Amino acid sequence: MRDECLWCEGRNLADGVLSSTGKVYLKAKDAKFWVWAENAVEINARVCTDCGYIDLYADTTKLKKLLKRTK
Repeated sequence: MRDECLWCEGRNLADGVLSSTGKVYLKAKDAKFWVWAENAVEINARVCTDCGYIDLYADTTKLKKLLKRTK
């Protein structure tokens, strides 16, 4: 993860979680059908306190377990 804003290159970033009435999750479109985990990957965020740009990122470890393997 970068230490500067992707928009203005400022270094004043605040971590957070994007939410609505609860947490916002990514539902993988090509998820495996039979898994012992919910098809929901938490989305985290960082906001630049200088320009307001929001950078979103997801739990890639869980996402890789949910996705179908392609050859």
